[in-house]
Amino acid sequence: MSPKKKIVITIDGKRCEGEEGQTILQIARANGINIPTLCYLEGLTPWGGCRLCVVEVAGNPKLVTSCSTPATDGMVITAFSERLTLLRKRILELLFSEGNHICPICPYNKGDCTLQQRGYEHGITGVSYSYLYPARSVDLTGKYFGLDHNRCILCGRCVRTCDEIEGVHALDFGNRGIRNQIVVDLGKTFGESVSCTNCGACVANCPTGALFDKAAAFQAPLVSCQKVETICPECPLGCGLVVYTRDNRIVNVFGNKDSQINRGHLCVKGRYWTWAEARKRIKQPLVKLNGGFETVDWEKAFEILRDLYKAVPKERRILLVSPRLSNEFGVALREITSEFKVVGVIGARNEGGLVGTAELQPEAISLIEQADAIVIVGAQPVRDNGVLAAKIRVAVRHRGAKLLLFNCRRSDLDQWANISAPLVSVDRAFWKNVAKTISGVKRVVIIYGPEAITPIGLTVFEKLSEIVESSLKRGEWVKSIPLPRSTNILGLASHGYPVVDDLTAFIEGVSPDLVHLVVSDEPHGGAQWLEERGLVDLMKKVGAITCPRGV
Repeated sequence: MSPKKKIVITIDGKRCEGEEGQTILQIARANGINIPTLCYLEGLTPWGGCRLCVVEVAGNPKLVTSCSTPATDGMVITAFSERLTLLRKRILELLFSEGNHICPICPYNKGDCTLQQRGYEHGITGVSYSYLYPARSVDLTGKYFGLDHNRCILCGRCVRTCDEIEGVHALDFGNRGIRNQIVVDLGKTFGESVSCTNCGACVANCPTGALFDKAAAFQAPLVSCQKVETICPECPLGCGLVVYTRDNRIVNVFGNKDSQINRGHLCVKGRYWTWAEARKRIKQPLVKLNGGFETVDWEKAFEILRDLYKAVPKERRILLVSPRLSNEFGVALREITSEFKVVGVIGARNEGGLVGTAELQPEAISLIEQADAIVIVGAQPVRDNGVLAAKIRVAVRHRGAKLLLFNCRRSDLDQWANISAPLVSVDRAFWKNVAKTISGVKRVVIIYGPEAITPIGLTVFEKLSEIVESSLKRGEWVKSIPLPRSTNILGLASHGYPVVDDLTAFIEGVSPDLVHLVVSDEPHGGAQWLEERGLVDLMKKVGAITCPRGV
């Protein structure tokens, strides 16, 4: 690809360099000139709806929106003048008066409202127009967030975010004129919506308090919180998180825009499961005494553990760990694995077959954004990997990529698929249709999950690979991406923890008297995790089970 042509424009007398194809706003910001905006957001299609970014261009009698106007070489632009400042001030005053924007007493005002900041920047201490005080509704039916139409300025950020980032388009504009407002599923509430994924991206990108997190609405201002960058523990993708905490509690969670994997986007698990879901964490050791659990101090707990280990020989002990544990914790735990006959990491059915494959890397995820065809075999990204599902939806809906699904159960991706078939044996005519569908594609990504590691799944995978590879020409490519369900199953397996994906058979083969179970911060509590993995029945069979980490 040839480099883009360099261009030079002049903004308020300053020489600014940029590239052909960039907008006036992009070049201005790259050169340290901050033209005010409200509806513009990097990564979304420029709309020019708020009109706050208008500038004067020499030779053009009309004002132009800098966010959506491509710059041309030699342009002479005025970004700040008495006329433009007054115009922007009047636009802001109209926004304040048209809605119910009472910034000083706004319950969602935490110092990060873009509308309020623009008001301060333009010296607005009062409004020249009469307030309309419209009677607008507030939708609080959503599980994690609400929509307050009184604070909405109809900037369209949420609509474009839902469409272009999450790939769902659950939000849109409804009604006309002064009654225009944001609608969900053409007139439903968030609680009634069947298309909203609860990803919360619309909330994160709202420039006012119109869309707000219920759990964060009345919390501390973000400027007074400690900012921590970390990795999402909810699935194997490894999305970047920015967590704001205060007084040892989470105030809010955002996606890390610098992460190569999610680029600031999060799914419902990453954005809300880590803090908006109530979790009853164990803060002190619990020991089952007299038929029930009782709290004991650490010294007593260790004494009981020592007695258990003395009573049960090494040959009758096993160590099982949660796939949510980090690599660092897994390595540290290796120091005691010699005290057990068998160690293992508990995985989903057939996940052991994914061990030895390449781990999910940022480069692999970015391939989806380049692919002409996406093939999914035995994986459920909608259920397990929301950010990946969003990338797939956007690729199909906005770039026209072809989508082929071979799964055991349906998902919302089926409505976009060119082919959706159950993971069973199929006839020759079906494979001819598959070959016809992917004919002419140049870049193919095959995503396969644990359900593909079955006799039928492997047969389907091999046949697909054969058809795809035979249709590609020189310079074209096909890439395969493994997609396990468990967060860190591949990482722990690489550090010497064999995958236990059939727990019943494993226990029957080992017949232990003591199971040392190390779990992590499970999303729905340790009790449900134990039940999902079949460990409740295991407890009834085994003499003793220890769970030393936060169940």
